[in-house]
Amino acid sequence: MNKGQSTILLDERWKLEDFTILTKEYQQLYGFFHALRAIDEGKFSNLEFERMPWLGGGSVVGFFSIVGKFVSHEDQPVVKRIQYASPGYIELTLLTEVAKDIGIIVSALAGAITSAAGTYHVIYSQYQKRKLTQLKIKDLEAKQLRDEITFVKESVVDLHETFKLTPKQVKALHQLSKGDELVQLKMLLALYRRAKPVAELQVQNKANFKDA
Repeated sequence: MNKGQSTILLDERWKLEDFTILTKEYQQLYGFFHALRAIDEGKFSNLEFERMPWLGGGSVVGFFSIVGKFVSHEDQPVVKRIQYASPGYIELTLLTEVAKDIGIIVSALAGAITSAAGTYHVIYSQYQKRKLTQLKIKDLEAKQLRDEITFVKESVVDLHETFKLTPKQVKALHQLSKGDELVQLKMLLALYRRAKPVAELQVQNKANFKDA
C-alpha cells in the first residue's frame, strides 16, 4: 500500500454532526478496508479478533475497534489541508488504495441509496427474525437448518454486490471471517451501518468521495 494524497470535495452547509460522521465513520471504514488490503498482501497474522465470540452487537463494535488498531500510526489518515467554502475540500495524507476502496463503497451506496437501504432492511429483519445474532454457521450446520444456511449465504452475496466488493476483497473477507458466512454477514451488516452515513453526505452534495 502506498502513501499519498486524497481529496474529499465539500459543498453545501455543514452541521457539526456532519464532521463527526466524516471523522468517526470514515476512520472505521479506513480500518476495515486496510485490513482487507493487508490480508490480500499477506501482512496479517495472529489476529486478535480470531478469538472473538461474534455473539451480539458488542463483538461487532469490538471488531471495528480492533481492525482500526492494526493501522500503524504512520498510515493513519492525516489532514494536510482543509478549506471550508462552497465549494471546499479536505486533503488527506493516507494510504491511497484504502481511500479508493472507501470511495467505491460510498459511491455505490450513494448511487443506489434507496435500493441499498431496502436490501439491508430485508436482510437485517430476517437476520433478527431467524434469531441468528447469537449463532455461528457451525451452529446452523449442526442443527441442519438448511433454510437459514441458504439465507445467510445468499445475503452475503447480495451485500457483496451492493457494496461493489472486488473478488480480492471477497477472498480477504472470507479469510477475515475464518470461512464462517454468518460471521461475515455480521461484518457486512455492520459495514453498511458505517458506510451509509458517509454515503448520505454524498447524496446531500455535502461531500464527494468519487475521486478521493
